[in-house]
Amino acid sequence: MKEYLPYIVSVLCAIISGFTSYIVTRKQTKTDIQKLEKQYQLDLDNEREKFKMEKEKLELEHKHQLELNKKEMENQVSKDIISTVMREYVHSPLGQAQIRDAATKRRKRG
Repeated sequence: MKEYLPYIVSVLCAIISGFTSYIVTRKQTKTDIQKLEKQYQLDLDNEREKFKMEKEKLELEHKHQLELNKKEMENQVSKDIISTVMREYVHSPLGQAQIRDAATKRRKRG
């Protein structure tokens, strides 16, 4: 038995050392996993915030573009109305009479 005692002690030390290493590694792994989960959650929150800000920016740009389009449409409608009124006036008898009067006055001046 005395012959085997050093081997038994070595094996027991190796078993205890292996078991201790396993426990420490397992605890360290759990800690690392928790850190990674927290970091991923923070990254995810940051990405959500970025997405929210980009979405708001795009919505504002879209709203601004719609307002610009509305103004352009209003301007175009105003131009079309003025153009139509002027064309109708020029083709009306009153408009034609004023044009003739203006032309006659120019000839007399010149």
